[in-house]
Amino acid sequence: MGWGSSPSGTLRFKKIDGSFWNGETFRFADYKRAFGSNKRKFVVVYGRRRLGKSTLLKRVITEDDIYFEAARQETQVQISLLATTIADRYEGFDMPVYPSWHSILTAFNKVCRENTVLVLDEFPYMVEKDSALPSVLQTLVDSGELRYHLVVCGSSQRMMQRFVLDKSDPLYGRAHERMNLRPIRPQYWQEVMRLDAVSTIEEYSVWGGVPRYWALREEYGSFCEAVEELVLDEHGMLNGEPSALFVDEASDIAPFQSIMTAIGHGNTRYSAVASVIGKKTTEISKPLSALVEMSYICKDVPFGESEEKTKKTLYVINDNFMAFYYTFIEPHRSMLALGRTAFVMQKIRAGFPAHVGKVWEQLCQAAVSGNELFGHTWNMARRWWGKVPVYEDGRKTPVGFDDLEFDVVAEAVDAKDTILVGECKWKVADYADRLLVQLKAKAEKAPFAQGKKIVYVLFLKEPPLSAADCHVFLPDDVLKYQPE
Repeated sequence: MGWGSSPSGTLRFKKIDGSFWNGETFRFADYKRAFGSNKRKFVVVYGRRRLGKSTLLKRVITEDDIYFEAARQETQVQISLLATTIADRYEGFDMPVYPSWHSILTAFNKVCRENTVLVLDEFPYMVEKDSALPSVLQTLVDSGELRYHLVVCGSSQRMMQRFVLDKSDPLYGRAHERMNLRPIRPQYWQEVMRLDAVSTIEEYSVWGGVPRYWALREEYGSFCEAVEELVLDEHGMLNGEPSALFVDEASDIAPFQSIMTAIGHGNTRYSAVASVIGKKTTEISKPLSALVEMSYICKDVPFGESEEKTKKTLYVINDNFMAFYYTFIEPHRSMLALGRTAFVMQKIRAGFPAHVGKVWEQLCQAAVSGNELFGHTWNMARRWWGKVPVYEDGRKTPVGFDDLEFDVVAEAVDAKDTILVGECKWKVADYADRLLVQLKAKAEKAPFAQGKKIVYVLFLKEPPLSAADCHVFLPDDVLKYQPE
């Protein structure tokens, strides 16, 4: 497809109730199972905004259940609105004045039908105004007297994770079901869209696995048009998307924005990030860790090295849309404000192959990790980079060092003396025999390859122009082996 229009002009999605769904990805069956039990359940649902958590819950519950979406309002206003919502199903419920969360939730317990589901969506907004609310829910859940299923849902990943993962939180260990919704894998989009594998990967490199982004993209006839209207236009639905996401997590989003901008500019080392934004490394530790916790960035560690011990850790943006945004949009916001959209589009066109190439590498690593391929099952695949000594004939001391980098390296689970070494190329068709010669020459110098049996793999955008004595994986193959 390239940077243009899709083959069919428009995308075609399988839709249910106007939304995109994958039963396995969204664990629809898990929701139905949770609420179909006679044992009253406390369910925690979380994940970043735009993944369809609220829409999914609305599909699962029945007209007899209660769905309440909180807003950033004072506690008493929230309680009053919940009472009004319940009164739509239980007439007169809003007549009394409920002075606390405990009073309204226990009152509902007395009048509700057995196995009713009560959904408290945007739960973090409720806790913001009343920090005692988790303790109230703990008391209710521990009492064993609830007649309804209780569901709390929220888009503040840090706060929602704290409820289920932090041992100091009152709700720790109370959830019967914990559902962390994640972005949908690219093979799903390939399945439901009329796009070939190459086009799927190119679009996925921008929209990632977020259903809302794909839904917005569907309104436009071409990929290029969608990017221009949704992202570049100052009134576009996704123009200020990162800020909207960060507001869910903190009142001061400047540290998040600054770190993401620095990394988007290619500053991937801890010290480099701090230097660029004019802070000490100690000052960025908390926001950097928070971004890792939210999966917006991740640590990139060379194959064979411990994440805890290595000094080679790099920080990379782990969300495709965010990576695209901070690479192409944030650096040129002033030009966009002046209406110079064509200038920015030119920058995107020039840099887009490299952007897709990074996503391609990640997909290739994921295709290898944990899969049975080429006669072996492979451990987690990673990149490797480092310096290797260069020797001259007859000399035992190196005359210098070469920088080496490998896109995909993995060790066989069933044969520790066997490793996979792969090269990823996202460009027009190339000669496989030439690429293999280059890859073997690098592998001969790599410390991790010494004394090992090596399985060579070329991950290529297009079928090669020549054969080679190695394995070749094309986009269809890579998408086929993505994890669910």
